[in-house]
Amino acid sequence: MSGSSTSPAHRLVRPAPRPVGRPALRSVPALPAGASDDLQAEVAVLTELLEVADQSLRRAEEETVSLTEQLQVVQAERDAELEDHLGTLGELERARAEGDALREALLRQGRYEEVAAAAEAPAGLPTSFADLWERLGTLVHVRVTADRRITLALDEQAEARTWAAKAWSGLAALESYAAHRKDGFAGGFHQFCRNPPTGARVYPVSQVAMTETSATMAAYGQERIFPALEGTEAEMQAHLKLAPRGNVCPRVHFLDDVAGKGASGVVVVGYVGPHLRNKRTS
Repeated sequence: MSGSSTSPAHRLVRPAPRPVGRPALRSVPALPAGASDDLQAEVAVLTELLEVADQSLRRAEEETVSLTEQLQVVQAERDAELEDHLGTLGELERARAEGDALREALLRQGRYEEVAAAAEAPAGLPTSFADLWERLGTLVHVRVTADRRITLALDEQAEARTWAAKAWSGLAALESYAAHRKDGFAGGFHQFCRNPPTGARVYPVSQVAMTETSATMAAYGQERIFPALEGTEAEMQAHLKLAPRGNVCPRVHFLDDVAGKGASGVVVVGYVGPHLRNKRTS
């Protein structure tokens, strides 16, 4: 047996050399099971809550801006209504002063019976459009051809009483205009209200419009053609404003057919109802 041979069982195995350089890293202790998922879930919930809070804050800011704008609109409407009432009050005071002057003149002339007759209380203003409709027969120089159903539907609105009273005042002004026109007044209804003759009943001139804009007529002119006399139809741009603003904002459209060749001698009212479409409201 050769002395150089060795048995596999006695062969020495040297250990593998340790790498030279960076020392071996210690392992990071593992987190408790589920801890990382819980933390992420909590962060997600907090993030969502912050987003909800941010959205709520933005909505609150938008609502504040919206409420401010609505308040400004309401204030503007109230200012316009106040101006309207002040104008009406001014017309009333002017009419009262004229009445007092005429009464004094009659008394100085000894015309006591006429003063007594004039002192009898006239019918008050209508309290509804149904009431107004019942009085149309008392008008001599005004013919109303408007659709009764559209007019009476205005009574469903909260402001109906005010609108009906103003509509009657407008019809009375048209009646007064037609009578004075036949007696020699030279001019249209707008001029009549701006510079009325003695004893005239007028409508606030700021609430009288004799024409529509060309853009409105081009787009919605057909809506301003209404029944006239003897089964005919006519374009009626002229109108009285019963309210300065609002969703309904009623109008009284009429045709001045008092004077001129072939005129009927009356004012024709073809529409009493909600504001018609125009280029500003459509």
